[in-house]
Amino acid sequence: VRLGVVLPLGPGSVVDAATASEANGFDSVWLVDAHNRGFLLQDPFVSLALAASHTGLEIGTCVLQVPLRHPFELAMRALTLQLVSGGRFAFGVGSGSTPADYEAFGIPFGDRFRLLDHHLAAMRRLWQGETVDGGTLPPWRGQVGGPPVLIGAFANGRWIDRAATEFGGWIGSARSTDVATLRQGLRRFRDAGGTRAVAANLDAGREDAAEVLTELADAGFDDAVVIVPRHDDAELARVRGLLPR
Repeated sequence: VRLGVVLPLGPGSVVDAATASEANGFDSVWLVDAHNRGFLLQDPFVSLALAASHTGLEIGTCVLQVPLRHPFELAMRALTLQLVSGGRFAFGVGSGSTPADYEAFGIPFGDRFRLLDHHLAAMRRLWQGETVDGGTLPPWRGQVGGPPVLIGAFANGRWIDRAATEFGGWIGSARSTDVATLRQGLRRFRDAGGTRAVAANLDAGREDAAEVLTELADAGFDDAVVIVPRHDDAELARVRGLLPR
């Protein structure tokens, strides 16, 4: 299983954290997307572009709340990040599950699944060079189709089947879902023909982190992504050592 780490969510040098993560053997760096929680998080696109420019790691979002952005702007920003990263961007997306995020954007929380479906369809059409609602976004050479899209969904949701059959993979939450439920979701994902499965946002400070990572690897997840309290060499080396290669 490949091991990724979530970059600093608040103040802190993304470049230093990303380069230290690479030096300590991590395979990827990721950022989450949250708003209106009483604290400010870094913009995923800006920070991941910085990380990509200073490392050779894969970069990803786990996950970005698609309904909170206009699909044309989001499609453009995703294409740009795919370009500047040299194709190393994994676009993890979802609907979000916190009403406060939607309040900040003035978008009805009850519309999240409809908007997710609509925005994803619009972005994929734009990435193919089609015109959507009068807008065109001709992809650059090598960018047709856009970045690989991984669907963030709970293990019992209908989006797992779509992640397997229509998109590039599934992201399950290792922060809010137990391993047994993640295993069930993974079986369903594989049975539907799904390829890449990511267990994201595991708290690496929990006492059983090593055990959980081993269970996720044994279950057959392709990637595990951890949240660390600090991005110094000592902490990153400790966390990387929780899952022997």
